[in-house]
Amino acid sequence: MSSGKMNKKISRRKAISTAGKIAITAVVAGAVAGVGGYFAGSSAAPPKTVTVKETVKETVTKTETVTKTVTATASPTTTASPTAPQMRFEGVKVTVAALAGGVKGPICGPFYYYRDEIKSLTGMDIEVVELSFADLPIKIIADLSTGTGAYDGFVPCSNIMGDLVIPGYVHQLDKWIADPRFPNWHPEKWSYAVTQCSKWGGHWYGVPWDSDAWYFNWNMKYMDKVLRDKDKRREFKNKFGYELDPYGWYKRRELTWQKIRDMCEFFTGWDWNGDGEDDWGIIMGLRVGEQGPFWFIPFAAPFLVEYGPTVDRYHNIFWFDPETMEPLLKTEGMIEAAKLFKEIVTKYMDPVGFTFTFADKWDYFLNKEKAMFCWAAPDTATLVGNPEKSKMRGYLASIACPGSEVYYSLAEGRMVEKINIVGNAAGCSWHGWVSTLSKNPEAMYWVFAYLSTPEKLVKEISSSKIFWTGVDPGGCSLQILKDYGGEATLADFNLPGNFVDPGYPTALYNEGDLRRFHIAAYNNWFAADAIQHYLRLPGGVAMFTSMDTHIIGEMCQGGVSPEEALDRTYRDWEKIIDEIGREKMLEYYHAMIGYGKPNEYKPRPWLWDDRAFPKDLIFG
Repeated sequence: MSSGKMNKKISRRKAISTAGKIAITAVVAGAVAGVGGYFAGSSAAPPKTVTVKETVKETVTKTETVTKTVTATASPTTTASPTAPQMRFEGVKVTVAALAGGVKGPICGPFYYYRDEIKSLTGMDIEVVELSFADLPIKIIADLSTGTGAYDGFVPCSNIMGDLVIPGYVHQLDKWIADPRFPNWHPEKWSYAVTQCSKWGGHWYGVPWDSDAWYFNWNMKYMDKVLRDKDKRREFKNKFGYELDPYGWYKRRELTWQKIRDMCEFFTGWDWNGDGEDDWGIIMGLRVGEQGPFWFIPFAAPFLVEYGPTVDRYHNIFWFDPETMEPLLKTEGMIEAAKLFKEIVTKYMDPVGFTFTFADKWDYFLNKEKAMFCWAAPDTATLVGNPEKSKMRGYLASIACPGSEVYYSLAEGRMVEKINIVGNAAGCSWHGWVSTLSKNPEAMYWVFAYLSTPEKLVKEISSSKIFWTGVDPGGCSLQILKDYGGEATLADFNLPGNFVDPGYPTALYNEGDLRRFHIAAYNNWFAADAIQHYLRLPGGVAMFTSMDTHIIGEMCQGGVSPEEALDRTYRDWEKIIDEIGREKMLEYYHAMIGYGKPNEYKPRPWLWDDRAFPKDLIFG
């Protein structure tokens, strides 16, 4: 590499700097373990349907495509009117804890932006307390467990859910949702994969806001140039023994991490973007102490999760053996995933990615265009249309959940050679929670509900119309185009149709970018072979920190083998489970996954739209 960045290394001290936080968080989790909670599996209301015309896979297991009429999830369009509140909170001040980012920062920014508007509507004041990603869960739990009550509500990473709900630290919201005096955020329009981060035992505890999942992206500007170069395609085939066909793989449900590994190698070490410097295959944001495990968790899912109509010991399982609570970290599937993940990020990613947060990574991919691929949260699709953030408007390929060509079958106790695609809800999916210590819980709920109404969430916040909010679309039918099972129209995004681009800021999205993302969102939430459960047990934050230390830090940056990194994580998790109580954790885990019950996830046909992709670049 001409840039010399290949030689950069991250110190082992920095890689393991968060290790001490594991013990702190584990102690907090252990302190709340004895308190009871709801143990019934959560369930979603059956969706209404609308028939749309589209090109799809006939079934999720066949590889041919047909044009047919399919039934896609949607509900009748609803027009919300949140600007006429029936409640006033004169003289009330609510304090909300949120991710630090400043007045126009992700997650916390909307509370600053709308607080004057909310003041004029209700009379209440809003104080925002900004906390770092590492401090947010620790300070929230410390506030709750000591009875301090400094925060009326908070917007934490959803992996804290078990530590909030089980001990009764947050209000159940059902009574307020049913009360017409509060803003209507249409709970029935949210997908199961997202609502699992807000519901427990069939009851609402959080207000859905963010719809995180990890998507695979590539730069179509340069990918298409390479695909039209017969010499380059021949070079790929000579090296790897098969045709370079990324669009065809995605259409036929054949895009896998094994193929992505080869593509990452192919695009590393030469100047494919013409800037005079060698470029890289992929970029991620793997700074230790941030959200690194979210890059690995959905990556590993297709190596282990196997679909079944019932959630039993062997099917729809990723985290633990539901009979013993033993972590599944040392299964052959998890080891295979860790080996491949380490190879990709240590050989084909610029090492600067180990210092990156989200914003750094998106600048590297969207603006500098130094990596062909990006594996990340949905903000990639939200930011690509903004010329201040991106040079790729109109050229972003958003791809749902790459699969694996092999996976470990828990039922058979062996590796199976078959493409397995697993949807994910990776990421924090930042939702609003109301503290039971709040003196003004109704006011706090009103704020969260108001910011999740269609007028605010769909049209302004999740579209990042006001600024980049970090609140992603995808999990609510109101945010997705009617063509792909939702309720939105192109007009809702100020797009005239026929792929005419009025430009930014008239339209925040290019139509092609928008369609490709909505297709990816549908396929991730509804059309994968299986879905990965979100880890939201008591002790979940401590488990996440352990993965960050050993897998993202020590394995990827400190030279520790995948087997050893997984074993260290395994031992941490076993300790956390035993500190809380294995029998209690089994009970909580059964509730989390709906153990022994019918699987709420039912795979639907794979979605494809020829209009959104270059048909001449599909070779299979």
